[in-house]
Amino acid sequence: MRHYPMSLSGSVKALSGVFTLLMVAVPVFTWFLIPGLALGGPQGPALEARWATLAAPLFALGVWAFSPKAIEIEGGELRILRRAWRAASYPLSRVEQAAVLPPQGLSGAMRLLGNGGLFGYTGWYYRRGLVRLYTTRRSGLVQVVVGGRRVVLSPDETERFIEGLLAVAPRARDAQPGEPGARSASRTS
Repeated sequence: MRHYPMSLSGSVKALSGVFTLLMVAVPVFTWFLIPGLALGGPQGPALEARWATLAAPLFALGVWAFSPKAIEIEGGELRILRRAWRAASYPLSRVEQAAVLPPQGLSGAMRLLGNGGLFGYTGWYYRRGLVRLYTTRRSGLVQVVVGGRRVVLSPDETERFIEGLLAVAPRARDAQPGEPGARSASRTS
C-alpha cells in the first residue's frame, strides 16, 4: 500500500476555523440570547426556530466529513480518503496520465457543484471541461486523467505521488508539451 497525506493549507485552516466558529455561534446565540423565537402564524403550526439553527453546525460537520485527507494506492485502485466518509475510488487500469499542474493551472475555474475552501476544495468545477477536485490547497496540485475524466488532487509530496502512481498504473503516460501539467514524472518501462 502507498499512502500520500494531503495537509490543509494555512488559508484553508483559517477559513475553516472562522466558518466553523460562526456555525457553532449561530445556535448558541439563538438559544441563549433570543428566547421564544418561533416561525409560523395563525395558518400553520409554529416552528421553534431555535431547532432549525442546529442545521448550521451540522452543515459544517458534513463538509468536514466529505473533505479529503489522504490518497492511497492499493488493490488496483487509487483512493481518495475522506475524514469521515467512504473513499472515492478510481481503477488504476483506467489511469491515463498524471502530471503536476502549473501554479495557475486552475485559475478561472468555475465551481459547478462543490466546496470552495471550507476544509478544502472539492466537487465539480469547469475549466476547459469538467474537473473533479479533491484538494486541500490551491498550489502543488496534480491532475490525474482517469478514463478521460480529469481528477485534481493535492498530495503533500507531488513528485513522490506521481512516481508512485505511474509505477503501478499500466496505461499511464507523461503529459505532452503544451498540455496542462507538462512537467511530470515519467514511468520507467
